[in-house]
Amino acid sequence: MNFFQAKSIGLALLAMINILHSGQVVPVDGREVNCMPHFDSDDSKPDVACWSDERTKFTCPKTSCRSAKDPQRHFGQLEYLHCLNEDVPKFDVTVHPRSYHHYPKGDRKWHFGRNGFVSAFDSVSKIWYNCVYDSEKNNQDTYTCSDCKEAS
Repeated sequence: MNFFQAKSIGLALLAMINILHSGQVVPVDGREVNCMPHFDSDDSKPDVACWSDERTKFTCPKTSCRSAKDPQRHFGQLEYLHCLNEDVPKFDVTVHPRSYHHYPKGDRKWHFGRNGFVSAFDSVSKIWYNCVYDSEKNNQDTYTCSDCKEAS
């Protein structure tokens, strides 16, 4: 091996190491995120806000979102059963949520939800409902979205 070939191989290896190292430092976008505890969407926008925990928010294309329990259900096909709004009053409503906020430990304000519930904004009626968790795990479904980017 002559002197120039050794230098060329050395430079190629140095460039490859630099590229690989740079790839480790750059944040990875396009990840899949389970939107638990919160999911917010707006009919006029193509993207949704998806929280993987109380502090970490992602922006994801609406078209990439599917039911975590039943992936054949796309955005808009998720259902929460036996929901109620005591203020309206409306009871035993099936909600197709545009937005939701899960409270797996319940909260002190709403007595019925002490064992967990989801507060869901119905895309049809444009009303918020509370939907209790039950023994069959109804109303615990969430969206899982892909191609998500961490929001700043």
